[in-house]
Amino acid sequence: MGNRETLGIKMLRKEYDHIILLAHGSPDPLWKEPFESLYNQVSQTYGKNNVSLAYMELTSPSLEDVVAKLAKEVRTLAVLPLFLAVGRHLRHDVPAQIESLQTAELQIELLPPIGDDALVKQAMQAVVANHLGKV
Repeated sequence: MGNRETLGIKMLRKEYDHIILLAHGSPDPLWKEPFESLYNQVSQTYGKNNVSLAYMELTSPSLEDVVAKLAKEVRTLAVLPLFLAVGRHLRHDVPAQIESLQTAELQIELLPPIGDDALVKQAMQAVVANHLGKV
């Protein structure tokens, strides 16, 4: 497989220069561990130049912090919410953040939350079934 440290990695059948994994946020440092672990795994596979981790509130780095540190070559950006469902934050707060960060030079697309993905739903069903026992 080629060097994935370059811009323009193909994601979700679209070309993005960078993707930001967006978690909700919490002041509890233990709460952040699963998100940081996921980020570390993803960045090892796709390259630290192609993916970042941000938090919507209550901890850092914020979405604004991450966007401010992006390379000037980044022109298309996707935000992938690590949320289970669309709620107030994804209907109002995150789109407002994205609108304030978007410029003529930087286009930002908000992707559906991971909880909308069929694989995540299947995984949750498997975990519930595991706790309930075999049928």
